[in-house]
Amino acid sequence: MERIILLASGVALCVVMFLLSGCAAITPTDASRFYVLSPMAESDLEKIVLPGKTGKISIGIAPITLPKYLKKSQIVTRTGNNELQLAEFDRWAGKIEEDIGRVVAENLSYLLATDKIVSHPAISSVETDYKIELDLSRFDGRLGESVELVARWVILDKQGNTVKNITSTRIKKPVQGFGYADMVEAQSRALAALSRDLAEAITELTEK
Repeated sequence: MERIILLASGVALCVVMFLLSGCAAITPTDASRFYVLSPMAESDLEKIVLPGKTGKISIGIAPITLPKYLKKSQIVTRTGNNELQLAEFDRWAGKIEEDIGRVVAENLSYLLATDKIVSHPAISSVETDYKIELDLSRFDGRLGESVELVARWVILDKQGNTVKNITSTRIKKPVQGFGYADMVEAQSRALAALSRDLAEAITELTEK
């Protein structure tokens, strides 16, 4: 009888250990939160006045260039001037470079009043009047503080000739909260500001 009791106790212990190991096997992905960047809000559209013939033109956003450290599924933040941190549970819902291209395209569509704007990968199959090449060297920040976007960009015509030489844009936006959702919201606002710079440059070209 004692042997049976010991055996039963051993089986019960094994079951408990199995259940505990199963809980420990849950990966960060199982508890992850996923984020996407968002285009500018409709409430911002009233502040936009970009005259010209922009509504008839078509624009393509070339594949966005990013530093390798930003092309991660995890959201990257800074904990110091030279120190980065990858979020354990907070991740991008897709490729961040494609999400940036999508948002910039949507913003320009609002700003220039045209639906003839495409981003990668659709740009490869569409002929456009202008193509924008964007190289972002910074697109990160500190939780609860600010995000910084540093971009260099050039505008090409349909023949691939440069019509707007390399221009630099540096944008800093406050993070209005201490969570990753607040961080992504601030990054979206930074992209809206960049989109305004691009829209103004396109407008100048169409008025020449």
